[in-house]
Amino acid sequence: MNTPAIVFTAPRTAELREIALPEPGPGDLVVRTTITGVSVGTERWALLDRRPEMRFPQVPGYLGVGVVERAAADFQAGERVFFTNARLGEPYASHSWMGAHLGRAIVPTTIGQDWPPYVCRIPDGVDDISAAMTGLAAVAVQGTDMLRVTGKPRALVLGLGMIGQCAAQVLRAKGAHVVAADLEPRRTELAREHSANAVVTLAAGPIAPQLAAVMPAGGFDLVVDTTSAAAVLQQLADLIAHRGQILLQGYYPGLTPLNLDRLHGRRPTVSIACSLDLPAHQYAQRLLAGGQLKLRPLVTRIARPADTAEVYRQILEKPGEFLGIVFDWTGVAP
Repeated sequence: MNTPAIVFTAPRTAELREIALPEPGPGDLVVRTTITGVSVGTERWALLDRRPEMRFPQVPGYLGVGVVERAAADFQAGERVFFTNARLGEPYASHSWMGAHLGRAIVPTTIGQDWPPYVCRIPDGVDDISAAMTGLAAVAVQGTDMLRVTGKPRALVLGLGMIGQCAAQVLRAKGAHVVAADLEPRRTELAREHSANAVVTLAAGPIAPQLAAVMPAGGFDLVVDTTSAAAVLQQLADLIAHRGQILLQGYYPGLTPLNLDRLHGRRPTVSIACSLDLPAHQYAQRLLAGGQLKLRPLVTRIARPADTAEVYRQILEKPGEFLGIVFDWTGVAP
């Protein structure tokens, strides 16, 4: 069986290729893909060759949605499913833990409930685009679960890509008063409408003075960083309250400088988040069903697989010009 797939062939090079799939095993679903979401941060770092666990060529993506064509386990033909990963042949199989950007997927069902990877049903009433982006909400859930969110804490989310928007929405659902900040006005406006109690569009320079009107005396109880920017991390001591909690929700390749001396006096708890799993995904699905999570309005680009080269060029060169991105695979695979 062959299928079209997005392939990172070399650093900074993405193209649509036809690849051969392995034969499905007895515990594998065959899924006809409808939508795949782009995890912009993860896929950008992979395309830049900044993820040391990945090699080229590789099939990226871990936000797959499709319809079951061949049933296995307790899944039925015709059901819609979300999947994080698919079985691939060589050379792709051993080059990445991703593998969802393809037109037809061989999806294993016998891999347990924890990342990596998993497959789950999509509830009725959830559109395919929101279903794909629920995977990013699960990443945010996994991170915010590391925080003690009690009472009505004052929270700050720095960086309003999809993970930041989702983190803000999840924290607000847990009872926090959320301030969200980013350099991009379009992202802060979307956060104002869907994700946070208050927003600030930042300019260059120190962050704390720009948040003066919305920052509680003494600082925020919770600070979530999704920017991965060293210049932002150096300012956390100016933003966090005494004995507050900091969540590093970005990806920080290589050595990241952090001024521990300045943080020392604030005595914060610092958590480092990574990944997603089925329980976090199911919690995100419940928030979505309850209207506390809004994902479809955050998707600003619906692309076709034929647009692969142009989409990833934009991701590399102009990441501030979009928020959520999905690929629409309908009609691509025969």
